[in-house]
Amino acid sequence: MIEYLTGRHVLILVAAFGALLSQTLMKRGLSQGGPIMVASVEQFIALILRILTTPVLLLGYILSFLTGFIWLAVLSRMNLSYAVPMMTATYFVLLLITSTLVLREVVTPVHWAGTLLIIAGMFLIARVG
Repeated sequence: MIEYLTGRHVLILVAAFGALLSQTLMKRGLSQGGPIMVASVEQFIALILRILTTPVLLLGYILSFLTGFIWLAVLSRMNLSYAVPMMTATYFVLLLITSTLVLREVVTPVHWAGTLLIIAGMFLIARVG
């Protein structure tokens, strides 16, 4: 039973990491071309071309799509009421660390305090789930 629980949690971690990596790649890809504006059909077509011709951005979208399959595996093994909070909390913690260390974003003490609350909530959910 412990091995089964461990495998389920590994899937959540892999899904969270895949989502994090895809979002980080998309953020990097978008930083190369500036903000997105879609107010016309021409701008929408330009956006699609930008996605298809910016390798980092395209890779982020592909990874996001593939991560969706891992998430389906998670949902097939766990209750939604357990999987989503665990995934969200895990993702948020990884995101905050990545934002600080990789993207060099400023993360305030309030963000860190909120993260500690999320971790506490994650432990509570894990005890019940």
